[in-house]
Amino acid sequence: MSDLADELHGGWGSLFADVEDDDDLDYDPFSTEYDSDRLSDASEWDPVPLEDAPAPPIQLQDTRAKRRQLGSASKLERVHNILKCMEDNGMNIPMFLDTLSWGDDECIHDPKVRYERTALMVSEELPYILRRWYRTPRASTSRAHYVRPAGARKALEEFAMECAAEVLDRELETTAHLFRSPEDSLSEASLTSFDFAEVASGLQNAVSGAPRTWTLLHGAMCRAHRSPSDLRSKTRKNPTYATVMLFSQLQYMRSRNATAWIKPLTVFLKAKGTSAKSLDLLHALGITMSHSWSVRAYTGLSEKSMEELQSVIHHLAWWLAYDNVNFAFRVFSQRLKNQSHFDSGTSGSVFVKPNAPPPPPLSSAALQEQRRLGQENPITLRDIVALEVAAAPRIRDHLVHIVLRILLDCPEFDLSSYTGRDHTVLASPPAVSRLPYGPDHVTRQYVLGTVHIDEASYDGTKDLIKEWMHQLKLDSPDEQKRTGLERVLVWIGDQLTVDRLRMLANYRCEDLNGYGRLDWLVVVFGWFHALMAFANSLHRQYFGSASGHGLRQAFAHLSRKGLQTVQIKGTFYHHLHEGITHVSEARFRDCWRKVGGVEKLADLRTRSPEELCELAKKLVRHYASNDAVEDMDALADGQHDDVLCQSIMWNRDVLYYLLLHRSMQSGDVGMMEDLLPHLLYRFAGGGNHKYTVEILELLQGLHREWPQDLKDFVRQNCWLVNLTGGPEDFQAIDLVEEHTVKDVKVTYRPKGPNSTWKLMKARAPAIPTLRALDRHVTDQFHTVYRGVSHTAPSKEADIQHLDEFYQNAKIHEYQAGRDAEDSVKEVVNDGYLTVNTNIREKWVARRSNFPRSATQIWPEDLVSAPPVLNTAGNTTTPMPGASPLPHRQPSTASTSGP
Repeated sequence: MSDLADELHGGWGSLFADVEDDDDLDYDPFSTEYDSDRLSDASEWDPVPLEDAPAPPIQLQDTRAKRRQLGSASKLERVHNILKCMEDNGMNIPMFLDTLSWGDDECIHDPKVRYERTALMVSEELPYILRRWYRTPRASTSRAHYVRPAGARKALEEFAMECAAEVLDRELETTAHLFRSPEDSLSEASLTSFDFAEVASGLQNAVSGAPRTWTLLHGAMCRAHRSPSDLRSKTRKNPTYATVMLFSQLQYMRSRNATAWIKPLTVFLKAKGTSAKSLDLLHALGITMSHSWSVRAYTGLSEKSMEELQSVIHHLAWWLAYDNVNFAFRVFSQRLKNQSHFDSGTSGSVFVKPNAPPPPPLSSAALQEQRRLGQENPITLRDIVALEVAAAPRIRDHLVHIVLRILLDCPEFDLSSYTGRDHTVLASPPAVSRLPYGPDHVTRQYVLGTVHIDEASYDGTKDLIKEWMHQLKLDSPDEQKRTGLERVLVWIGDQLTVDRLRMLANYRCEDLNGYGRLDWLVVVFGWFHALMAFANSLHRQYFGSASGHGLRQAFAHLSRKGLQTVQIKGTFYHHLHEGITHVSEARFRDCWRKVGGVEKLADLRTRSPEELCELAKKLVRHYASNDAVEDMDALADGQHDDVLCQSIMWNRDVLYYLLLHRSMQSGDVGMMEDLLPHLLYRFAGGGNHKYTVEILELLQGLHREWPQDLKDFVRQNCWLVNLTGGPEDFQAIDLVEEHTVKDVKVTYRPKGPNSTWKLMKARAPAIPTLRALDRHVTDQFHTVYRGVSHTAPSKEADIQHLDEFYQNAKIHEYQAGRDAEDSVKEVVNDGYLTVNTNIREKWVARRSNFPRSATQIWPEDLVSAPPVLNTAGNTTTPMPGASPLPHRQPSTASTSGP
């Protein structure tokens, strides 16, 4: 009997395992306690849980005992006797089984019949009987031994289909809640809440799931794969997720509310540009919602985002950034008023930190008073030099660590096997002032509607202020008055954006009230564009000639194309940044060999961590400092080495660029502020007077015109943001806005002839939700990360190639009287003189031309204003909101210079 139990493992026999002794003297064989008829009392939709099943019935034990007694004796004679008895009683097997199986009222209630019927129902033999009826064994004496008798296959298949349909309906009804869409189905939380692994686990639950339906569908998908390796080879096909998808289709066809996955999938496909015809086809198959629903969903997402933003700005501190966006509109049928054209507009975003501790409210009154004092006391060059001197020790420690990291990250040095790799002296110096990170400090971005307004003009800037305030619902008279009297708002942008805003505020300095004068506005330039300007300055200074040792020659050796002239569009900065970092690493590797007195960097592994730190300091002192340059300049005529001097200048200047890039990435706003004097000198000496003015304006705000609460707010929020919470995921706000422009223009741009400014404005606010949904789908299915990240080829071969070239050229070895092919300007030192003798005075003079009024006259104050004479000598009354003083008219020329 044990063999039979083993064969039935996992089948019906496992449900009635014999876990008690065979002897039960108190058991009544005719009791209804173990009667199979009791099953009729249970609801067919609520099966009894397995853990609540009764002990094995006595009928099962009785059958086992009789089988043991029969042993191996012949059964044929007994079968003949039973069949003869049935024939004598006018019955056969079909009639007997029909009567026994609840086919006669008297037999249903008879104790003896009920006992034997229960014995059959709970027996271990019943599954085998049914299996043999379905798959009848072949007769050994049959001539056509390969032909299997039909048996009861047809009847059992029809019966099995009836049972399967009943089980399917019951289990689908039980698991409907897993696919029911929440009431707020278009919120970001709802669209990203469907977890395939979690739903798959729920479907497989033996009590509350759909285990039989899951086994049927999932087994059909996996049955063709004979081994786990077959499943692994199908990397793009996941049977578990495909099974969940089938359940989703079934549930959606049964109920229109079962859209927990259907709606997110529809929004995802719509955002990826799936055509209307394709969506309607998928809708007909029960896979997605219809195209018309997707259009309404897009609108609903945008409206919900704007409603949330309009509420949030009254409860949380917020700041705004915007940038221009350019579109090439193409038409399919040309007409006088329907031509392909290039057009410009603006995309904006509002940022908040919903989970961070709220900063203290900014005081408009304190800002205006501090501005008045700062206007009378502009920052001086002596103040800037003092800031530079105070920051010098902190900067030097970080420069030394950058040089040290170049050695430690070199594959030849092999840090992973270096014995002192965990020594504290190899750790990064403490940050000057690092922004907090983590889930509580994630910045949330809200995208405003993209508008057809060009920010390049002053009229466009004025219209943009009006448009942004209108979208935020801060344009009512009451809100305008509150903004002019109480609010302080920080707006961020590139140099053109902040210049237009600042000059517009200057030209309206005599308006009647604080709202018109833009007293509430604080403008801050974006650090990403400043970093780009830094890289472009290095490019102009060190580009050199094809025969020299500058960037031009390095780019030629590395076959880097498109880096001949400075650009501000496309991928130029990306390629330039990589080129600068690769050239720097190659040069500093050569310096490490010189300062360490070794032929190979691997030989430095014998040095202790303390010795490596001292060598790094020595390297910076002799090969990357102002002192080293001055030592070269102090040499007598004929002893000067121009090639070595220019190499030292490059090493010195590029370290500041690498430090600024690293500080922005890690969120060290204190170091960014320490680098402001250096940036001022570089931009001034390099001829970038626009960013020279921006640095002066920022220094003036930080040290003269901003109250302490505003300075802290700008440092903590308005330079860098962290959209993920990672320790190395900080980004400049203007870089985030550039990504938004890309999403508006490319990723989520409406397709086809209906791609209009109106439609783009209506859809832009949905972009953050679409991004979150995109990340959710990517994380769920581990799809290819196209558009999310780029696989960068290994840089080691390029760096080694340059390293060998610099070794052969001996650019870091002193050779008296060696002349360089290129002439390199000393930008930073010249910048100090330029700021001192030219730029600052003009900047101060221009600022003094716009004394700001302090009046607060609002439209309601002008209702009863006395009449005044107009230019014709007639009396008139000023219109509400109009200023009796003319605005200063801005010049059409650029006013961003000093």
